[in-house]
Amino acid sequence: MRKRVLAGFFLSLSLMLTACSGGGGTAAPADQAKPQEGQAQEQSAAKTELVVAAEQEPVGYDPHKVPAASSVRVYALLYDSLTKLDENMNIVPNLAEKWEIAPDGKTITMFLHKGVKFHNGKDMTADDVKFSFERIMNPDTGAIAKSYFASVEAIEVKDPTTVVFKLKTADAAFIANTASAYASIVPSGSTDLTKAAIGTGPFKLEKSEPGQYVLLKKNPDYFNKDLPKVETIKFQIMKDEAERLAAIRSGKIDISTISADSAKLLEGKPGVQVKNYQSLEYSYLGINVNKKPFDNPKVREAISYAVDRNQIVQTVWKGEAALTGPIAPAITNWALDTASYPTYKTDVEKAKQLLAEAGFPNGFETQIETAATYPDMVETAQVIQQQLKAIGINAKINQLEWGNYIEVWKSKDMNLMVGRNTSGVDADRSMRFFFASTGSANVWNYSNPAYDELVEKALGTVDQAERKKLYEQAQTMLVADAPNLFLASPKNYYAVRDNIDFTPTAAGEVYSLVKTSIK
Repeated sequence: MRKRVLAGFFLSLSLMLTACSGGGGTAAPADQAKPQEGQAQEQSAAKTELVVAAEQEPVGYDPHKVPAASSVRVYALLYDSLTKLDENMNIVPNLAEKWEIAPDGKTITMFLHKGVKFHNGKDMTADDVKFSFERIMNPDTGAIAKSYFASVEAIEVKDPTTVVFKLKTADAAFIANTASAYASIVPSGSTDLTKAAIGTGPFKLEKSEPGQYVLLKKNPDYFNKDLPKVETIKFQIMKDEAERLAAIRSGKIDISTISADSAKLLEGKPGVQVKNYQSLEYSYLGINVNKKPFDNPKVREAISYAVDRNQIVQTVWKGEAALTGPIAPAITNWALDTASYPTYKTDVEKAKQLLAEAGFPNGFETQIETAATYPDMVETAQVIQQQLKAIGINAKINQLEWGNYIEVWKSKDMNLMVGRNTSGVDADRSMRFFFASTGSANVWNYSNPAYDELVEKALGTVDQAERKKLYEQAQTMLVADAPNLFLASPKNYYAVRDNIDFTPTAAGEVYSLVKTSIK
């Protein structure tokens, strides 16, 4: 699940919007020439709305419960978390202006910014922080980030701007995990956040028209007075890429994600810039280890040997991607070199042998679920379908609408599923969150006590060199067990109109949008 989910960058920029003239300025001398009619019309029509194409419709705005990337890109602009990322992918203050960690690592004190308000005018206090984290940790909530904060034993409110987290054990990933959009701070007493979204973020939810658009309006009381740079952001729902390409060229939209193929088509076209970055994302083939015959490790190993990941890089991503393991290669301090994984060397004969040993000499039939409106997912499923035929596995592709795809993912009842995930900046997300037995996003039913022990030990290890060794062991074990086949980590492409100052980054779209301006 593509998840581009952390809170936004709140870095001050000096760029200013061109805006309509209003009261408060110095009066012009009586003899000063008045603007010509055309100039006045141009000034009054100065653009203050940023229009962003959305490939998928949001499926709700509860930051604790909704994992869909189409929702995260919206609600991450409506809410804030305690910490955030900077341009160098470091964790820096956000709603918490500073924090202190006890020498034993088991007490973390967060000191909150004063004067922060929710969109409804209510002051944001330590009570809201305590409520938000207890809501996340409550099993009845079904929060996606529940496993992030499994180390928390108690939360104490010291005063309105000081909150203390008492941990069962030291947690090396705790501060990084508080930067996630899944850990957004919501008003105490919140119940149903599916439709309403009352955060402290740079934008307010103004209007949502199903199937058409989502309109966000600048929060005039935002605690970072330099942000955001535009008055409104309109997410225009456009599921068809051809429609998005036509709209970006005509100027009907300002920003759109595009495929590598479309990036080549737009290069050099007037009025449009193509921008890219190496993402923290990776594509995968998910395997439900509870479903027969995938409960047999030899079957999963056979599939891994049958899949040619290099062909996926070249066919789906046109060579603009890197092979990946459980942690995307852009996370250089954690990711293992994929050359160390034996099953990454395609070997059809070995795959057939393993299937025969598992009791399937003639293969079997199965189904691959994927999202219909993400072309790269559909194409990845098609390439894998052909590759599996070579070892006798006949896989039918089921293309699901986005809402149904999310429901199937959450159901833990699929056979095979093509999708995308985001590694995050700490290895804990890639390893424990997605694959530990109690991981909130472990929808593959993978459970390995030896693996759990490794990632839990890594979480409580402060020494980074030792943590790295533990995660290297965990990565090797995970690739061998193959509850997922990790495929490719692509470059991401955006088409941007020339009058829009937007710089995409691996830290996520939200970080760029809050400081985007219109020239």
